[in-house]
Amino acid sequence: MTEQFKLNVFVADDSMPSKMIMMIMLESLGCIVTGADDGEEALSIASKQEFDLIFLDEKMPGLLGSDVANLLREAGDINSQTPKVSLTGITDKGAINELYNKGITHYLEKPISKIVLVNYLKSIV
Repeated sequence: MTEQFKLNVFVADDSMPSKMIMMIMLESLGCIVTGADDGEEALSIASKQEFDLIFLDEKMPGLLGSDVANLLREAGDINSQTPKVSLTGITDKGAINELYNKGITHYLEKPISKIVLVNYLKSIV
C-alpha cells in the first residue's frame, strides 16, 4: 500500500507539467493540494489560506519562490512558520544558502521522483 500523508499542501510552479506532476504525486499520497502558477499568485493564496507544507519553484514570473518564502516569513501571518521547500535545479552551495537566508527551510532538486518526495514527507511528519 502507498504511504498516506494527510497534509494540506501548496504547490507553486510556473511550469504546468512540473506543477501537475507534483500535484498528482502529492494527491496520490493522500495530500490535499492547492496550486498557483506564479510568484504573485503564490503569495496571494498563501497569505490567506493555511497550509501544512509549501512547495515553491524558485524561478517563477513575478516573484521568485524564495521571495515568496521571505515575504510570508516576514508577514508573521498564518504561514510564517510553515515549512517552505524550494523546487529547483540550483546546486551551487552559495545559492542554496541564499535560499535558506530568505526563508526556504528545505530544497529538493528537480526533477523530483516519487520516492524522493515520500522520503521527504516521512522526514517531516
